[in-house]
Amino acid sequence: MTITIKTRRLRVNKLLARRELLLDIYHEGKPNVSQKDLKELISNKYGWDSKNLVLFGFRTAFGGNRSTGFVLAYDNQQYLVKYEPTYRLRRLAIVPKKNPKRKAEKELKRKIKKSRGAEKRKVLATRKVEKKSDIKRAKEDYLKKLIA
Repeated sequence: MTITIKTRRLRVNKLLARRELLLDIYHEGKPNVSQKDLKELISNKYGWDSKNLVLFGFRTAFGGNRSTGFVLAYDNQQYLVKYEPTYRLRRLAIVPKKNPKRKAEKELKRKIKKSRGAEKRKVLATRKVEKKSDIKRAKEDYLKKLIA
C-alpha cells in the first residue's frame, strides 16, 4: 500500500509565477489517492507550501494502480488568486460557492414564466445573480485575511 509519485514533466512558468507538473501516481492496493493526501505528499517531496498547490485532472488508468494528473505550484497565494480560474478557486474554498443552486435557479425561472405583472416584479426582486464584482470582492477579502 505504498504511494509513489513520479514527475513525468516539470515546467517552470515564470510569467504566471508557477511550476506546472504532470504527475504519475502509483498506488498499489488502493483504488485511488485523495487530493488531500496527494497535496501533503507533493509538498513534502518538493518542499512547497501545500496552500499554493492546485491539483486537477486526475484519472485512474484502466486496471488501477496508477493515476495521472496535473499540479500547479504557485510561488505564493497572491499569484494563485490572481491567475487561477474562478471554478478552481471555488473548489479551494477561496471564492464562495454559487448561490442559489442550479435547481433553485430553475424553479425561480419557472415561477417567473408563470407569473405576470406586479407578481412577476416581486419574483424577479428575489432573484440573486452573481456578478463579477462579487467574485472580485471575495478574492480581495481572502487576500486581506492572508495579509492580516
